[in-house]
Amino acid sequence: MSLSTCQRCGTCCRKGGPALHLEDLQLLDDIPMSDLVCLRRGELAFDPRFDSLQPLPRELLKIRGKEMGWECVYYSREDKSCTIYGHRPLECRSLFCADNDKILQAMDAPGLSRSDVIDNKSGLWGCIADHEKLFPVERAIRLAKSEAGAALAICPELDEMIRLEMHFRQSLAEKVQAQDTDLWAYLGRPLWLVLSPLNRSLLRYERM
Repeated sequence: MSLSTCQRCGTCCRKGGPALHLEDLQLLDDIPMSDLVCLRRGELAFDPRFDSLQPLPRELLKIRGKEMGWECVYYSREDKSCTIYGHRPLECRSLFCADNDKILQAMDAPGLSRSDVIDNKSGLWGCIADHEKLFPVERAIRLAKSEAGAALAICPELDEMIRLEMHFRQSLAEKVQAQDTDLWAYLGRPLWLVLSPLNRSLLRYERM
């Protein structure tokens, strides 16, 4: 095989699932919301255009990773293949490691957000709005950064925010009889997980 052919090394799939774009909206007939995650505005995410973590200027929906990692949930390590290849999103169709032009163009296409797939008059949207108001991710990131140099220190304000957010999520999960990961498309990942790259001591909340 030449560099004009995909080597099926799986590197791109192991690094993370693709962000979704408006062009991918019809794919949600085949991709359940439980396999998506919302990255909220202000959340830090790797941007290959800058080769670094950057705060998101707007929220996005993407295919989530396996468990707490980023490896695409649809990637099969056994045969290095995509289990939804026939319904793969725009970024997957555009990605080719030997030529980044198409994937960079795809990344600039209009993104898919929660407002594109959830009725803004529904009770679910009300829960999302309450969550955004009570637990703003940008405020949480500022607090986490302020404590990033201390191995175990977590300021009381951040601790309270994380605990209240955990309770909010647990209450909603119990109400709709779902697992927390089923809520990731609607509420994003738990705050402690979003912030853990800034302060590894936040991983203690996983055991609570």
